[in-house]
Amino acid sequence: MTATKQLLKAPINFLLRIMGVDVSHFWVLLSAKLKMDFRRAPNSFQSAGKKQTMLKQLFIYGFLGAVLVLSLYRISDLMLQLSVFFTFLMVFEGTILLTEFTAVLFDEKDNQILLPRPVSSRTLLLVRLMHILVYMSNIAFALSLPFAIYLSFVHGWLALIFILVVLMCAWLTLIMATGFYMSLSKFVSAVRFKDVLNYFQIGLAVIIMASYQLVPHFMEDAHVETFVFKEAWWIYLVPTVWFAGLVNFLVGIGGSMEIILSIITVFVVLIGTVLLVRALSSGFTNIISETGTGSIQKAQVSQVKAQKGWKNKLIALLCVSNEEQTGWRLTMSHIRSDRKLKQQVYPMFAYSLIMALVFLKPDINDFSAYLAELSNSSKYLFFVLTGFFGTVGISVIPYTDTPNAAWIYEVASTSKKYHIQSGAVKAMLFTFYLPLQVLFLVPVIWIWGLHVLPYFLLASALTAALSIVLVRMQGNELPFSQGREMVNKGEYTLRMFLGMFFIGLLMGLVYLISMVHIAVGLTLCALMPLVISMSYRSIRSRQ
Repeated sequence: MTATKQLLKAPINFLLRIMGVDVSHFWVLLSAKLKMDFRRAPNSFQSAGKKQTMLKQLFIYGFLGAVLVLSLYRISDLMLQLSVFFTFLMVFEGTILLTEFTAVLFDEKDNQILLPRPVSSRTLLLVRLMHILVYMSNIAFALSLPFAIYLSFVHGWLALIFILVVLMCAWLTLIMATGFYMSLSKFVSAVRFKDVLNYFQIGLAVIIMASYQLVPHFMEDAHVETFVFKEAWWIYLVPTVWFAGLVNFLVGIGGSMEIILSIITVFVVLIGTVLLVRALSSGFTNIISETGTGSIQKAQVSQVKAQKGWKNKLIALLCVSNEEQTGWRLTMSHIRSDRKLKQQVYPMFAYSLIMALVFLKPDINDFSAYLAELSNSSKYLFFVLTGFFGTVGISVIPYTDTPNAAWIYEVASTSKKYHIQSGAVKAMLFTFYLPLQVLFLVPVIWIWGLHVLPYFLLASALTAALSIVLVRMQGNELPFSQGREMVNKGEYTLRMFLGMFFIGLLMGLVYLISMVHIAVGLTLCALMPLVISMSYRSIRSRQ
């Protein structure tokens, strides 16, 4: 068994040595990280254990891939079909990498163990990349499996080649993003690197989500079954077309264009990997050693100032106990000072704004006629659906890089410790969800008028109540009491999609209510403060 394992590792070890990586260090560190991922006790969302939870996540990603197949089968041209799929895959993987895996790449929690030891930056960076690739490959495989099954029926064994190229695509997505991060680190100090990275992620989130919406809406409005892929100079600059050409070339389909695209693909993947590890990895240990969660004294000063004035009065008004006020202030302090929390939550604003534009599909050519048509529809409810992104940050409240301080919850002389969780949820909704809804209220009133205001407020309140109830149902831990661990990656994005599904059901309910007398909507709006209050009480009453 050992001899077989060494034989399989031999070609990988050869590549590792070419990139200047210490082979023994690489395998030991990678093995340790993967073992640690599945040795933690399962949390509430993962009550069945790590591996079973991961399988559930992959099943849902597979379902999303199956939904995509329903659109792709309409395309008759194989080259175009593959290009569209790889576009979806790279954008989806890039989104997950952006929102969830960047924090893992620059994680500092094992610095005390690794940094004093002679582990090179090249080795440490590649270990992190391979660690992330394990999870990204699983997600990519789940997303592509339905399409691979479809290809196996239509094109036979091409599906096997397709799966291999999918894994290569996941790797290129990872090294492209990491290459940009490492290039960025050359122009800013290690201390400022993560601050700059936060702003970059928000901007990149806008670009990714915008481009992610172009393909499906283009396919929806066009007769894609008549489209044929044609050669042009710019296709040699598009990575997703490279992989489509590589698949065709490996199965013997196509001509000179596919050969060129295959050469470009292999060249970029190999050279990109070597360049990233050998040239750009220098200083990686400095980045992770000089940057932490971002806690600074300035945040403490701001917290003291918040004890006075209108902020203190507002907190006292919205919170029912001192413990709940403590949860609010603790959360606000983390929002100001925790860079990783910002990386996960701030891009949601961009997602919300872009999704609102996508759902409404503005017609720039005849904007006045478009507004007239829009005002006679019920599409104002889409603002509620996109506003849901403002509640997603609630799911990251339990996680921090410094969970050791959570012992204070156990020794605190109070029976109201879950009031802290209730206050944390209130702070998140007040900081992220409420501003989005107020922002969306302006175009809703401008386009649809005041008569839809009760239904918009009802839908917004139901969304807030749902997010609170989900906290209770999932049994989320107390604020900032759990360490950020790699194994949870993918869960954050998964919750976002599941939450949007439930919000879609609520939108349908509000639409039905809008079909009856407006008095029903006004009555339900009047009852919503009681519903939200009872939702918070369900959290505070936990034992």
